[in-house]
Amino acid sequence: MIIYVFRDHSRGDVFAFSSEPDGGKVPPVTAGTQWVLLEAIDTLKFPEPWDIGDFQEVLDRLNTDGYYLFQGELIEAVGKAWAETGTLAPH
Repeated sequence: MIIYVFRDHSRGDVFAFSSEPDGGKVPPVTAGTQWVLLEAIDTLKFPEPWDIGDFQEVLDRLNTDGYYLFQGELIEAVGKAWAETGTLAPH
């Protein structure tokens, strides 16, 4: 399954996972919400130390609603670190 990651451009700490590449089912958080696609994640290729089972709640919501909203902060993508070095550095 491919999960699409979006960030609300009007609020840098609000994110959404979507089962659709255009994020069409993701509702606005505020009147100024503008969803921006950040990346696509292939759940069959999760890098260590994560496992797809760690995201079961997210997957359940994606299957039910087509999206999952959350608040957080953006850190360096693990996939990028993995691709560049072949290993993961602790954060």
